[in-house]
Amino acid sequence: MPRWKNLLDRRGAGTHYADRLHRILGVCRDCGLLWHNERVARRDGGVEVRRVDDIAPTDSVLVTPLYEKYGLQVNPRVLTRLGNLGPQFAYALNVPGVSVEIDGNVVYVRVPRPDAERGDTVLYEDAWDAAPDIPVGSLLLGIDEDQHQLVLELVAPTNVHAAVIGMTGSGKSTLMRTMILSAQMIGGARVALFDPSGGFEPLSGHPSVWRGGLFHTPEECEVGLRVLAEAIGRRREGLTYVFVDEVPDLVMQRPRIKDHLARLTQAGRHAGMHVILGAQHPLARDLGPTTMRNVAVRLVGRVADRSAAYNATGRNDSGAEALRGRGDFVVVNGSLRRHFQAAMVSPELLGEWRRRYPPRAARLPAGPVTTSPLAAPVVRGAGGGRPVDDIPSFVVQEIRRYHARHGHPPSSNWIYRYTRQKLPTGGFNRAKAERALQAAQEG
Repeated sequence: MPRWKNLLDRRGAGTHYADRLHRILGVCRDCGLLWHNERVARRDGGVEVRRVDDIAPTDSVLVTPLYEKYGLQVNPRVLTRLGNLGPQFAYALNVPGVSVEIDGNVVYVRVPRPDAERGDTVLYEDAWDAAPDIPVGSLLLGIDEDQHQLVLELVAPTNVHAAVIGMTGSGKSTLMRTMILSAQMIGGARVALFDPSGGFEPLSGHPSVWRGGLFHTPEECEVGLRVLAEAIGRRREGLTYVFVDEVPDLVMQRPRIKDHLARLTQAGRHAGMHVILGAQHPLARDLGPTTMRNVAVRLVGRVADRSAAYNATGRNDSGAEALRGRGDFVVVNGSLRRHFQAAMVSPELLGEWRRRYPPRAARLPAGPVTTSPLAAPVVRGAGGGRPVDDIPSFVVQEIRRYHARHGHPPSSNWIYRYTRQKLPTGGFNRAKAERALQAAQEG
């Protein structure tokens, strides 16, 4: 039996749990939420005042390796006010922070357990063995709080793409390695790996890896993502997972990566491509809101504060700001929110994978790879090539019309505003605007 079987979903009924539950109910009472008086008219014309309970405890406490969850049956009339009492509960329980979450008709007050009682990490092998027949198109994430295996079905129309967000120590890279390894073990799909930090390197030698290995440097990542983006609209070649870690760093060094990711997230599903992005902070600032609207699934670990939790998940009740790190995650997709423990690929399993499939670097397409962040690398094959991203002809024509009307070319800000209105991928950045101006002048 896996080790986590003995740690998850235990029912607590001891003095410790009873004391904490009474403190939680005491906060509800002091804030006027525990009950209210209701006037009821009798048949004889009199009026009777009755006490109506708004909050009642469930008969058990759910204990996981990282949390104690105290269930409350709550009258909807006090639900909003109860959801804002996290700081008061933390003060009463003498803990750094708690979160309040809704699960069906039960509201849970989730209290972190002390570090000494954290229990063992959920290993990849244990999570995989819980239900090894994972279908093609799904990726293993870990174990949820009901001790069930949790997978992400990326081929579902409501999922398609995902973002893994978390600070250092949250387990972001650990979760992405788990997803990659599960894709390789399930089979039936290619895996494209882009990681300037090298965290995917132990998994880069498997035969399913696209172009034979890892795209490591920002220049290589730009070339590889460009080739994938240009493949959209051609003959579909099956299912492909595109894993890109440290996205903000890549976009900062190679700005055109932003355009390639916009193309992949916008239309990649039609070519069988599903993008999984990794970052230490929310990505809307780096990729733009238009791109992030196409990334429906957010796998969020420990973040800095409540504002960062909202930016990462798009919800103000995700509880991500209270996560503990070390693989403690929430998955958010619209109204869906689930808490889970990410499975960790052990060093022993990674070592075995390296021996069986020695890591390799990706085979770059024929042609030079430039080193200037603003230079456009050209990838050439047997029939020549084209720039990393073409400037649409209607943009060039509009720049020429502007020049003819005003006697001078438009500014970069004007081109940004114009293309933001006309293009689904968002406005041109400064480098791309300058190339558009040059294309208009050369014509």
